[in-house]
Amino acid sequence: MIFVPSIIAFGVIVAAYVNLGAKLATLRHDGVLKRIRTTPLPAGAYLSGILGSTAATTLAITASIMAIGVVAFGAVPRVSGLAEIVGGLVLGVLCFGSLGLALSSVARSAESASPIANASYLPVAIMSGIFDPTFSVPGWLSVIVGLLPVRALAQILQQGYTPVEHAPLSDLYVLLAWTVVGCAFAVWRFRWQTS
Repeated sequence: MIFVPSIIAFGVIVAAYVNLGAKLATLRHDGVLKRIRTTPLPAGAYLSGILGSTAATTLAITASIMAIGVVAFGAVPRVSGLAEIVGGLVLGVLCFGSLGLALSSVARSAESASPIANASYLPVAIMSGIFDPTFSVPGWLSVIVGLLPVRALAQILQQGYTPVEHAPLSDLYVLLAWTVVGCAFAVWRFRWQTS
């Protein structure tokens, strides 16, 4: 049962961070974003559509993983934990979506976006215990990893499955802080065309 929320967190990260960042970098590199700006469609509406598509993809991934978890492993979330799962998913999509927008601003080309994304989240995911909850790291490194959004999202989702009251507020604060950082960086650096 412990792996289902971790795999959900992994799905959120891949859809909202890796895929969104790579998709926007590719659209910018291919000149699609530049051409969208010349149409009557408001740029914000186009970007909202892409973000909505990412949210829908994340919802489909989550529903699939939860269904497989129930059927294959008997991993049923607590009824009282559904609010934490939904809240964690919403905040996770916002957080990693904003970081995906920021990533797309850093990637200079379509080819560099995926390697940058994978190099930035896979080591953190491994150290966060998403793939192996028994994986241990030195105390100082655990403190650093605890300040990153990967472990926070996984722990919030885990609370929806385990018999505890509520997720620690520190995990919510970590996701909120990274959402603000991602949004601020994306607003500062996001461009519709390559420079």
